[in-house]
Amino acid sequence: MKDTEFWRTVNGNFLDLCVLEWCKLFGDKRGEHCWRLVVSDLNGFETGLLGHLKLSATEFEEYVEEIRRYRDGFVAHLDSDKVINIPKLNVAKACVWYYHAHVMNAEAQAGGLEGLPRDIAHYHQECEREGNHAYGVAGGAGE
Repeated sequence: MKDTEFWRTVNGNFLDLCVLEWCKLFGDKRGEHCWRLVVSDLNGFETGLLGHLKLSATEFEEYVEEIRRYRDGFVAHLDSDKVINIPKLNVAKACVWYYHAHVMNAEAQAGGLEGLPRDIAHYHQECEREGNHAYGVAGGAGE
């Protein structure tokens, strides 16, 4: 059965890792992995990202704060909050996909990202199929 403590823990760990990695790119403007250190046209990228997300700068900052609250209150530290508010990751995913396409098409030097997937949507589908297979095998019928 897939509704076990193991699978709940795995799912939570994946969620937490997604939040931590996303915050490296978008959650800390002075962080060493922030998109601002990679992108050559900061204003153009930010305008394009917000357009892609269909969010205003204020709405995006509110989303960043929501993700950071989860990271800071439940992943990096366990604060006194009794209720966990798990953030929706659809915006985070759209940010990463936009960033990936931008880096691959506008920032990367020829051959500089050799071996990395150019099409993140296709790569995601492949990984999802692999995960579904592993999940199906591990939680197979009869358990």
